[in-house]
Amino acid sequence: MKKFILFASLSAALLSSCIKEDAVDPQGFQAINAANVPQAVQSTIKQVYPSAQVAYSVIQPNALYVADVTTSTSEAQVVISSKGAIKEAFTKIDSTALPASVLTYLVSNFPGYDLLHASQKTTGTPTGYRVELKYKNDFYSVLFDDKGAFVSQTTGMPGGPKGGKEKGSHGPAVSVLVLTDLPAAVQTAITGYTFQRAMAKIDDKGVTIYHIQADKAGISYELDIDANGKIIASREIPAKPVITKTDLTTLPPAIVSYLNANVTGWTLKNAVSVAADNVTIHYHIIVSVSGSTQTYMFDKDFKLIQNAGKGPKDNQPLPNFTVADITQAQIPTAAISYLNTNYAGWTFTKAQSVSADTTVKEYEVFIAVAGKNYKVEFDGNGVFQGAKLK
Repeated sequence: MKKFILFASLSAALLSSCIKEDAVDPQGFQAINAANVPQAVQSTIKQVYPSAQVAYSVIQPNALYVADVTTSTSEAQVVISSKGAIKEAFTKIDSTALPASVLTYLVSNFPGYDLLHASQKTTGTPTGYRVELKYKNDFYSVLFDDKGAFVSQTTGMPGGPKGGKEKGSHGPAVSVLVLTDLPAAVQTAITGYTFQRAMAKIDDKGVTIYHIQADKAGISYELDIDANGKIIASREIPAKPVITKTDLTTLPPAIVSYLNANVTGWTLKNAVSVAADNVTIHYHIIVSVSGSTQTYMFDKDFKLIQNAGKGPKDNQPLPNFTVADITQAQIPTAAISYLNTNYAGWTFTKAQSVSADTTVKEYEVFIAVAGKNYKVEFDGNGVFQGAKLK
């Protein structure tokens, strides 16, 4: 669920702080000796990249291998079967080469993120993009399709240089696996689920983790499973946004700093954070100053969005969020225009509006195009906010 924040444009200053990259040292990976790599794999790499520096990793023994290839002008990560067939290849790109829809998604969902590596899938189906980033001390590998729509993500330190602690680290991974590509133990672990898609990557300990999206009893799940079939993590993907309100006893430091600088002698009376699908969208703070009560509202970046009240009658209650099904005709013109431009030939599946009291804050439009299903998100004015492959 997108945060209810308008993104009319991407800040150049913010992007410049996020997209600084360093070169990758392929020798830093937990590489395996070339003697343990099938000859068919080595032959393919030598034929396609005759003068490259290569470091090999294994994702799935006797099945899938990764070659991190560095030439004088490019860097690529190539996934190859044990028989020498290239399954996919991601070539490193500058972050500024990422589609605007990808950058919008990253800024919206990982504000202030530190980008480690960006690459474009040049070989294999479907094409798309992979972004490695660090956000709030966690590492993420985020996949997008060729239209820049979010596909999937995994969490955890990648098996890159020094366990992913350095800039440019990106662990060996394969972005698209079909059900029959999975080890037997992993297939057994998802018995009873309807398989949708899977990827796999090597973590900082050299362990291959399979990240799987599957459905069960009408509910979508994301599962992290090791090669032995052990389910490490399971998360339900909400079908509709879930709005939660949490009482706070400790304020975020940025809010405390604002109050100290602007509200002399304040004491906390009540504080609530409002989240949509576990993502905080704003804070509602009530303080006492010399016997009077004042209310402050802050957005998810702790910026003030409401002036202080002067008494109890001025303290606005928290808005009631509602989700309603809408028709195609009720979608804003700006959103329809975006879909026509970026998803030519799309067909309408369904749509929802998300409102705070009586004001629409977001539209979620579900469409089908070229055999794919998407959820495309817009703000209350119909401005594009992000897209997800369903």
